[in-house]
Amino acid sequence: MKANIKSLFLTGLVIFVPLAATLYVLVVGFRFLDSILRPFITTLIGFAGSKFYIPGISLLVLFFLITLLGAFARITLGQKLVNAFENLLLKLPLVKGIYSTVKHASTAFLSNHSPGFMGVVLVEYPRRGVYVIGLTTAVGVEEIQAKTMQKMINVFIPTSPNPTSGMLLIVPEDEVIKLDMTVDEGLKLVISGGFSNVKNDSKESS
Repeated sequence: MKANIKSLFLTGLVIFVPLAATLYVLVVGFRFLDSILRPFITTLIGFAGSKFYIPGISLLVLFFLITLLGAFARITLGQKLVNAFENLLLKLPLVKGIYSTVKHASTAFLSNHSPGFMGVVLVEYPRRGVYVIGLTTAVGVEEIQAKTMQKMINVFIPTSPNPTSGMLLIVPEDEVIKLDMTVDEGLKLVISGGFSNVKNDSKESS
């Protein structure tokens, strides 16, 4: 009887924990963004002659503005203005490094039109016999290849469970083990902390 109760509890726990963790992250993220945007929205509402504020309306406004920005950037005039603004930012010493880094990272993770990460690999790190999942981004910089006299590959090593942070390793091509899994499957494996079985998950989804 005790064994059955324990088994049922563990089964329920396996279902509950990821749901609770996901809900917690969403709630914390919602509250964080709402706390930042709320002062601006309440000011706008005040100008409109209303005193009522609906929690979450700031996120809807942010979504609308981002979508509007995306639509604006697709027209010729919008593209010219966005490019002009980017060129201005890239001329500012401190802002240039921050903006270009964030843009490249966001393009790699979010854009459907950019090659982003080229593939998933294994890299022997931090010592022999131990491997980490890496995402190849590009062939190494020409200067680095010239100095090392071999073909080098840029490999981004994402951290778990937050793959948007990590580090860059520049690895000789012959020391990189290429994997057949997709970038999405590789990221899923990293985010899950190794609990995701890529092969089984692919079969279940098909």
